[in-house]
Formats: sequence, structure tokens, C-alpha cells
Amino acid sequence: MIRVFTALLLTITISTLLVAEDWRVWRGPTLDNHTPASAADAIPVSWSESENVLWRSPVPGSCHATPIVVDDSIFVLTHESDSKTLSLLRYRLDDGKQLSRVVLHEGVEPPSYMHKKNTCAPGTPSSDGTTVFVSAQVNDTIQASAVSVDGKILWQRIVAPYEKSSKFWFGYGASPLLLEDSLVVAVDTDNDQSGLYALAKDSGEQIWKTPRPKAASYSSPILATIEGRPQILISGGDEVASYDPNSGELIWTVKATSDVTCGTIVWKDSMVFASGGYPDPGTYGIQVSGNNAKVVWQNKAKCYEQSMLIAGDYLYGIANNGIGYCWRASDGEQMWRERIKGPHSASPLLIGDRIYASDERGETLVFRASHDGFKKLASNRVGDSSFASPVYADGKLILRHATNDSGQRKEFLYAIGKSQTSP
Repeated sequence: MIRVFTALLLTITISTLLVAEDWRVWRGPTLDNHTPASAADAIPVSWSESENVLWRSPVPGSCHATPIVVDDSIFVLTHESDSKTLSLLRYRLDDGKQLSRVVLHEGVEPPSYMHKKNTCAPGTPSSDGTTVFVSAQVNDTIQASAVSVDGKILWQRIVAPYEKSSKFWFGYGASPLLLEDSLVVAVDTDNDQSGLYALAKDSGEQIWKTPRPKAASYSSPILATIEGRPQILISGGDEVASYDPNSGELIWTVKATSDVTCGTIVWKDSMVFASGGYPDPGTYGIQVSGNNAKVVWQNKAKCYEQSMLIAGDYLYGIANNGIGYCWRASDGEQMWRERIKGPHSASPLLIGDRIYASDERGETLVFRASHDGFKKLASNRVGDSSFASPVYADGKLILRHATNDSGQRKEFLYAIGKSQTSP
């Protein structure tokens, strides 16, 4: 009966995310960075500032959070250092017009230990279609907010303290995981507050908390179904772990990766894949059987900040050293290895049989999702900086890129589609 209930929970959760061609949560409607089939015809292989840009809209402040799309609106987080505010912005999907700005927190300043690649708002929001949920570091706390799509703050809660106590503190980075009735927030720290926290969607009240390893880490939890069983997966603290989405109870754990990870776990059938990290590099293939799991293959590739991507029977990753990889998912056999430009912090996106991967210099590489050698299709640049991952909605590829104008960073949202001239 429990197994039937949890399978139903997963079905309901996915159905709330997969509406028309929205992109409501981190990793998209199927939670694996795969776009719907219609995207393959809608999105071009090549673009530039003067071609196939449907619109461009400025984003005030600075942030690395990936946008989400709900119906005809794009929502993005931003931090403005001058006003010390953390805000949720809303843009119209059709033409990029900014529609609203909701200030979530004031007096927000980056901590002294924040990594140079991090910002005060790196976590991607989540939405069920009527409410947008946000989790973020607000000085020495992790806080969660619920905002109606028309801009009303419904509730805000302190999830946990977030105070540096030892090494490997780079600033918060996880995105919240949205379930049917709860929001799961990861707070991986090197003290007693480390845990997964499930908050009620309607009130923000804590439903459950389950402990995590005492290690400062930055990966986002994700909901997967393995052998018909829904489970929350997350890496960090020298382990990959699975938790029951209803209670937070630990299902299985296996020693793998490193102290610190940033990427989100991917999976295929009964195999789970994770990579990290710091201080030790490694990519791992993990076989799951019921309440048990074991590492069946591993290598020394370090796909650290970005998440990997499953396409068919193969796993694709871009390592921190600028090397792209394709491995056979079942046994980890390397199909190809290619030096590409980088570095990459954004996670790659699958559109049809093409992979779109944006690097930190604003260039998006497009290559074939093929195990038969690396096949580059195009390299496209808008701006000169990018940390947010590309997303898809309603015939548009949405990018959050930036330019450096006279030493000042200016961020923009771009909508890429099949068009001949720029706006």
C-alpha cells in the first residue's frame, strides 16, 4: 500500500509540473533537463545578437539562478547590491516585458566567504502554477518564501541557521524541490543543522526534517522513480543518498563522490549517477536494488558545478577542466572524450538529439547527443558571461546571459527562436 501511494504521489507531482510547455522547476517538467519533442523543431541550432533573437530584456542586479516559466510568465531571482534587496522578477514570455518586482528580503549582503562564482541568489525557484516558491541565503539564515503568481507574498519562514563553522563554505547554492504538498529544502552544513527540511506548501510549517552528513555542500535534491519507487536523491558529504519523499526516512546510502558537490543527480532505470567535487574528483555509476545500492563504476572526471545529462543509454558530462565526455551509462565505458571551450557552470539541456551547453563566457555549444564521437553543430555567443542554465518554454530557448560594459556587469534575458532579425 505504501509503495502504491508513493508511486501515485510521483505521478501527481509530475503532472503538476508538465503543463503545456512550461518550465516550472529546476531541471524542467521531467526533472532531467529534457525538453518536449516539439522543441526540436522550434529551437535553431545557430544564433547571434543579430539573428534568431526574438527579444532581449535587461535584468537588474546580479544572480545565477536559472529562470522558470509558468504559463505566459518568466520568473527570475535577482540580488541588487546597491539596495541590498533580494527580489523575484516577472517577465512576459511573448515579448520580454518586465511585469513586476516583488522584494522578498532587504538588507541582504554577500558573506565574506562567498565564492567568486556564487551570488546571493543562485537557487532556481519552483512553481505549481499558482504559487512560486523560493529558498535563499539571507545573511546567516536559509529562508523560504511563497509568492502568488500575481505578486503577493503568502508566507515566509526561516528554514535553518546558516553560519560558517569550518572549511569549504562558498555560500548557499541549492534549489528547492517541489512535491505535491511540500517544499523540500536542502541545508547541507558542517554542523547539527545539516538536513533536508520539508515545509508545507500552504503555510511553510515544517513537516519533517531528516539529518544529512555534517559537510558544507551545495547540491539540489531531485525526485526520481527507481524500480517503481519515488525517492529523493542528493549527493554531498562523501555519499549519495536516497530518502522517502513522504517522511524523509533514509532509504539507502552509498559512499561516493566527495565532501563537496554542486551538481544534481541524474538517473536511468535502476542506475544513479553523481559527480564531484572537492577536494577529490570523481564520477560514479551506482546500481540500486530495493533498499540497497552499490558503486558499479567510477572514474576521475570532475563534473562539479554543472549537472550531467542522460540521453538514451549514455551519460554526458562536461568536466571543470573543459573536457566533454560521453560514457555508456550501464558500465561507464568511455565512448568519447573531447576538449571544448569553458569553463562551464550551467547545466546542459537536451533538445531532440542535440545538447545545448552554455559556458561562463556566454557561448552556447550545440553538439549531437551521439555516442559515436563528438559532433559539434554550432557555437553561439550572446553577451560574454553566463552561469544560469538554458531552459525551454513554448517555442523559445530562454537564456540568462550578461555583458561587461566598462567594467560593469549587466544581465539580460534572451529568448532564442527561429527568426531572421534581432529586436
